[in-house]
Amino acid sequence: MYLATLTRGQTKHYEIRRSLAGKDHRYLDYKMVFDLGDDPCRYIEHLTDDICYFSEELVERLQLETSADVSLTLEDLLWDFLPAEEQARLGIFRHRGRARVTALSEEERQTIEKDIHLFDRRRLYYLRYGAVDQSRIFRLNPKLYRPLLNKCRDEREFYLMDLEKALQHNELKTYVFAIFDLQRYFNEGFSATMPEALDQIDIADYFIEEICSLNNDKSFWRKGDGGASLHDHLTRYVIMFFDHGYGRRSLFDDFVREFMGRNRAFSWPDKKPEVSTGQAEKVFQMKWQKLQKMNRRELTRLYRERAKELHPDSGGNHEEFVELNGAYASLLARKKSHK
Repeated sequence: MYLATLTRGQTKHYEIRRSLAGKDHRYLDYKMVFDLGDDPCRYIEHLTDDICYFSEELVERLQLETSADVSLTLEDLLWDFLPAEEQARLGIFRHRGRARVTALSEEERQTIEKDIHLFDRRRLYYLRYGAVDQSRIFRLNPKLYRPLLNKCRDEREFYLMDLEKALQHNELKTYVFAIFDLQRYFNEGFSATMPEALDQIDIADYFIEEICSLNNDKSFWRKGDGGASLHDHLTRYVIMFFDHGYGRRSLFDDFVREFMGRNRAFSWPDKKPEVSTGQAEKVFQMKWQKLQKMNRRELTRLYRERAKELHPDSGGNHEEFVELNGAYASLLARKKSHK
């Protein structure tokens, strides 16, 4: 079971939910177990200043849903609403006797490989390592995915939302830049470390494309599309992106930004990736002669079309997508050198 926190206008609403098999048993859905309203504290009754218990109505309802100790379950779910004195008393014993982290079973590994979406992997990768560059994402210890197993999309989102509370306000926009892997759209060598130095209008355009694509990704939601409007679980990323700026950097970084503003022709030296004509024709599905004649805008348009087809989030192949990025970067570098 998990606590769902819903924002309704200026107030918050709380529900206890649990994951369960959907109607056709092909995916997990959720069930609302108990509606706590806008104040869960009303279901916490005080015996003394440092001893409290949960209302009989709440306990009896949860007993119908689980064979586990309901008091311990409610302590975990409603911990933030317990009085400070009660937290101090229970905190001594809270983690005692809990199971140690064991090695993943082969079944768990197979489920992780098949069931954990790339967007979930990206978020956990950043939350664990704070890395904007997502190129090493598949080196993440698979044990970190275990809390997502056997959970519906709704429960996974509230789990990740809870982890995201640790983020500072000045890193929220960078977090969104990282988890939607927006750096892959840019050829600049500093794109993975200095997103604030990139074209912000382009970043916003790519972000909107990515979040709309995720909103309609059936493999992510597991039951139909996200709908005509943006799903509630994605709106927080729109707020993170558009309502926050990049965090303050070092004095050297401030100097670099000022220098780039004064010298618009300045650009960081890019790597010069190489790709054969055969590879370029293969990934772009176009003859080399036509690729050579394309200007930067036409090539970028073609790249975006192919990227949507090959992107792993859209059911594409990861290796082919990496090969496409390399070919695109190589062609751009060649066009720059021939100016």
